[in-house]
Amino acid sequence: MSNISISKKHGMQHEQLLSEVEQLALQLVKKYGGDYRWKGNELTYNYSGGVTACVHCAQDNVRVYVKFGMLMSMLKGPITREIEDYLDRHLS
Repeated sequence: MSNISISKKHGMQHEQLLSEVEQLALQLVKKYGGDYRWKGNELTYNYSGGVTACVHCAQDNVRVYVKFGMLMSMLKGPITREIEDYLDRHLS
C-alpha cells in the first residue's frame, strides 16, 4: 500500500473552501469513478478499485490524505500532481 499526505494553507471563507473541495471530489468522480460524502468538515472519497481519500477543511488549511491499494499505487504520481495542481489553482 502507498499513501500521500498534502497540507495547504488558504485564506478562503469556509463556505467557499467547502465548495472548492467538493469541486475537486466531483472532478475525481468524473475522471476515475467512485463516490464521496461529507461528514462535518471532512470529505471522504472512495474508489472501490483501491483509493480512499480524506480531505479535512480547517479555518486556515486543508489536509488531504490518500491511501492507495496495491493496483492503484501506480497512479500515485498522477493523482498527487492533480490534487496539488488543483489546490494551488483554487485555494490561493
